[in-house]
Amino acid sequence: MRVAHKLLLAIFGVALALVVGFAILRVTGGDALLSPCITEPGEWLQQAGALLHDYRQPCETFYWLPDPDGEFHNRIQLDNFGLQDTTLTLARPDGVYRVLVVGDSFAQGWQVPLEQGFPYLVEQELSRASGRQVEVINLSVDAYGTDRELLLYSLLGWRFQPDLVLLAIYTGNDVQDNEIDLETLRYGYRLERAFFTLENGALQLHNSPVFGSRDEDAPAYQWLLSMQAAQGPIPPNNLPAAPRVVSQNPYVIEYPVELGLYLPEDEHWSKAWSLTRALIAQFRDLAQAENSRFAAVIIPDRRAVHTEDWDVTVQQYPFLHGIDPVAPEMRMDSLLADLDILHLNLTWNLRAWVTQNPGGRLYYGGDGHFNASGHSVTAQRLSLWLRAEGLVP
Repeated sequence: MRVAHKLLLAIFGVALALVVGFAILRVTGGDALLSPCITEPGEWLQQAGALLHDYRQPCETFYWLPDPDGEFHNRIQLDNFGLQDTTLTLARPDGVYRVLVVGDSFAQGWQVPLEQGFPYLVEQELSRASGRQVEVINLSVDAYGTDRELLLYSLLGWRFQPDLVLLAIYTGNDVQDNEIDLETLRYGYRLERAFFTLENGALQLHNSPVFGSRDEDAPAYQWLLSMQAAQGPIPPNNLPAAPRVVSQNPYVIEYPVELGLYLPEDEHWSKAWSLTRALIAQFRDLAQAENSRFAAVIIPDRRAVHTEDWDVTVQQYPFLHGIDPVAPEMRMDSLLADLDILHLNLTWNLRAWVTQNPGGRLYYGGDGHFNASGHSVTAQRLSLWLRAEGLVP
């Protein structure tokens, strides 16, 4: 009887453990059964928050977007560096080839599950094709322009010891967000963050905290410290005269600020393009100083890919009639060529897919970011290009 009693207790214990385990799995979505998300030690997180504005907390979990009936409803589990990626280590594992993708919300890819985003898909494809482990680290944050992407790289990105730094440039708003007055007009207020201006052709940092630590001799970090030490005073707002503000509460403007990209160039857009050029050149120089190769990929706005999206925009804002919807992408292409930066312009590949798949969509119609097909097509073309150019094994 004692043996039978013990056996029954053992069976009951196993059953209870299974019930509790399944309950935890149901409540947590399985995260509790995985290895815990532990933030990498160091000052980088506090510095990122102070320097960049709205840097995400590591290990944070939330839904993007919260409405289950919307265009997408993804459960986001940020990794130990606050990124849309798997768990990462700063030290590069032996035998691993590392690609660091730096971009904004397009590369970040919250609009699809992590496994459908193009950085993850490129990692899988390159590892399969080369027979060697390739790790693609997604150092991309929503709403960042090239300026904050450069600051994030100089603070954190170089520490991952990448073999290749790939800058993802979204023409739809990166140029605009690099110019503080255009960004201010876009949001209706100036963000409390560090930003750049061009002073006599040289980058000038403003509104940055001063870290003061000089115990790391990495060129990218030393550049950041030197820029902080030599930063200039915060310039006053100098907002463009157009688009006209038609309401202050709620804040409404005559047309979206980013559409100014298609209009005859004024003082602010001229500064924005010049500043963007200087930021990209500095990015290239810092990556190469850290012994990484540097390349770029141009991600076009949906209006440059889906003709119906451009037609709707022109109907809503007739002053765009007669303007080439791919003009910003072509200008960025020329800018990168002038800087002698190896780059892929995705515009023609995405347009070709749309032509071959009538009625197919690569971008969400409402949100405007890549859908799963957009990420998939981007990953396929980008993987082929990286291999063809000898940028990866």
